[in-house]
Order: sequence, then structure tokens, then C-alpha cells
Amino acid sequence: MISLDFLEKVEIFKGLNDDQLAVIQSCCEEKEFQRGDKLFDEGEDATHLYMMTGGEVDLRLDSPETEGSDERTLSSISETMAFGRSSLVPPYKMTLSCYCASRVCRVARVDSKKLLELFEKDTRLGYSVMSNLATVMSKRFHKLQNKIAKRRGEEMMSNW
Repeated sequence: MISLDFLEKVEIFKGLNDDQLAVIQSCCEEKEFQRGDKLFDEGEDATHLYMMTGGEVDLRLDSPETEGSDERTLSSISETMAFGRSSLVPPYKMTLSCYCASRVCRVARVDSKKLLELFEKDTRLGYSVMSNLATVMSKRFHKLQNKIAKRRGEEMMSNW
């Protein structure tokens, strides 16, 4: 079972009280994957929110244009980080594919329908989680922007 100590360290659950964390804990299930295993596919229905409990996963763009390219991996997710935000926002479709990047990775996942029902029952809980999610997504977006700007700058300099 996922501990409350772990959940309070997860970036999108920061600031929640023990009662709120316990309700989320009751909806969690643990899964384990091996290197190269796909956790989910880009475009599939987003049914779960994930949290890394051990190891690392890569979020990748699986398109023909990026086939075999280092540019496929857009982000790496490590312990206490949450991913699968598409399960909480319309149109509820995964926007990237996810692969286990370490020898073994362990995740806790929460059924997003159950989580959204919890948010309806406890709007403070819903507001806190969604506010934290917006902050996390903003930080990740800026990190990706910087990565793209750096890569473009390097390409410009090498072609100069």
C-alpha cells in the first residue's frame, strides 16, 4: 500500500492534510514495469493519474517524424513526480507515450474517474490538486521551452 508519507511528497498533493491524503491513498494501486515496457500509448484514453514510486519513465512523442531520433523523449519522470495529467482534463486522451526507462520502475496509479468524483465531493481537495497540477505543468512547459531553445541555438551555431 502506498504510504501517506509518500503521497505528501508527490508534487500535486503538496499541502493536503492527512484526511485528504488518506482518501487518495484508498484509490491507489501499485504497478511494476521493466525497462522498455510501455505504460501507455499516445492517443489512448487517459484513465489513470500516475505517480513514480521508484525508477524512471520517459514521456515520448511516438510519431513517424521522430522515429529513431533522440528527440522522441520530451521529459523524464522520477520519484514523487506525477504524470498522466490528461486523465484529469478534457479530452481525456494521452498526449504522449510513456516507457519504463530504468531497469525496473514502480508507479502508483489512481483511477481518474474516482479522483474526479473525490474532487466533486471535496471541492477544496479538487482545487488544491488542480492548482498544484497547473503549477507543475507550467514548470514543465518552461523547462521544455528552454530545452527547445537550447537545441535550436545549437543547431544555428553549428550551421553558421
